[in-house]
Amino acid sequence: MRFKAISGFVAVMVFAFVLLAVFGCGDSGPKAAVDGFMKSANDKDCEKMIDYIDLTPMQAQGVPFSKDDLVQSCKDEGGLGEIGSYNITEEKIDGDKAAVKVEMTVKENGTDQTKTDTINLVQIDGQWKVSLF
Repeated sequence: MRFKAISGFVAVMVFAFVLLAVFGCGDSGPKAAVDGFMKSANDKDCEKMIDYIDLTPMQAQGVPFSKDDLVQSCKDEGGLGEIGSYNITEEKIDGDKAAVKVEMTVKENGTDQTKTDTINLVQIDGQWKVSLF
């Protein structure tokens, strides 16, 4: 009887750990969005990478495209290139806009180069998205 209680407790703890690993600890701010975007870029997962981008300005300007078109274009271009590593160094939030500084190592002409870039984000319906404009 005691074994069932212990195994039930262990099962609940494992389930809770899996939920935390999958959904994180509620960190859904700009840093988390940039981290997801960069991980998707590193993995060359164009579909997931596009999900992190705010597409509404292009839609508002009447640019004809579909998500599938963007994913295919990303695949044709090879994603964001060869990113070796990255480190998020700074986050500034101003209402529904944010700027996140990222230091990254990229391959250019076969040589590792360190670059720093600022990724701008906008919050839409509670989610932070990379802003291209």
